[in-house]
Amino acid sequence: MAENKEGQEKTEDASAKRLNEARQRGQVSKSQDVTIVSVLVIGGFGLFALGGTTIDGIEDFMKYMFRNAPTIDLTDRNSMKQITDIIWVLFKLLIPLLLFTFAAAFIGEVSQVKLKFATKKFTEGLNFKQIFNPLPGIKRIFASGKSFVELIKSFMKLILLGLITWTVLSKYHVEVLTLLEKPFQEIGAFMVKVSLELYVKVTLAFALIAVGDFFYQRYRFAEDMKMTKQETKEETKQMMGDPKVKARFRSLMTGRIRSLMMKNIKKADVVITNPTHFAVALQYDPSKSNAPFVIAKGADFMAAKIREQAGTYDIPIVENPPLARTIFYNVRVNQEIPEELFKAVAEILAYVYNLRKKN
Repeated sequence: MAENKEGQEKTEDASAKRLNEARQRGQVSKSQDVTIVSVLVIGGFGLFALGGTTIDGIEDFMKYMFRNAPTIDLTDRNSMKQITDIIWVLFKLLIPLLLFTFAAAFIGEVSQVKLKFATKKFTEGLNFKQIFNPLPGIKRIFASGKSFVELIKSFMKLILLGLITWTVLSKYHVEVLTLLEKPFQEIGAFMVKVSLELYVKVTLAFALIAVGDFFYQRYRFAEDMKMTKQETKEETKQMMGDPKVKARFRSLMTGRIRSLMMKNIKKADVVITNPTHFAVALQYDPSKSNAPFVIAKGADFMAAKIREQAGTYDIPIVENPPLARTIFYNVRVNQEIPEELFKAVAEILAYVYNLRKKN
């Protein structure tokens, strides 16, 4: 079970607020092995797609250099220019492969965490004391369980890479021993065949590792992000304790309740008023409840709105100040009226039903 610095157990799942803050600091669930496999697969595809053109370009460049070597005058003045020209030519030949590799790494990273900037990584994460005194950070790296797991993984990948290489080369050990006796073209074809087999097997092996590491990193991140019960309480208190948040919440709830009440008034059988200060709308549906229940109530301004809506839908309005006040103060919206008010409400409903029959 994960624990915080105070030794308290982290038993609660991370909240959306905590995950969002962690993402802004650059803390996300990410597997480096997935990025490596992306580079191997996409970069390998780029190598096979563009490698021929690059090799031909390098070959032409080398032919040009050897052919014109006797005519090149290397002096103190032009030697730097010659070196710069060589580097620039090689850079232009290799830049497509470098861009392919960069794109592969970018895709591997973005596919895991999506594209979103860590706005707080360079504002909250910088610690100049650690820059000038890296010893505490180094101790933390080697002392943490996560670093130990990463170290074990690195050893396993190194061993696996060695086993794959040894298996492939031992398969062709007879051909390797006689390689120098073969023509140059056969040597090149043999190296391409062995390299391709090594590439495919290493890529498949690392892909399996990446799948396991991807799910492990998600589990590890979820465990690291977990919160203690105290942290959950403090976060909830912080969010709900903000006066602006509470006022906004109350405003939204009040508006929602008022909107629903206004919509429900058309279903009312009768509206009982004070007549001006209070108004309660009652509905009686034997299929829904055993007694009449309140579908809307309000005082002053809301009472006027209820009376207005009742007039719009031709709902009878009955003045009974004591009953209106009693229901307003003692019965909530969507609650049935208490038994002691049955008789008074029944008399009003009977009057309303008789009025409807006459009409």
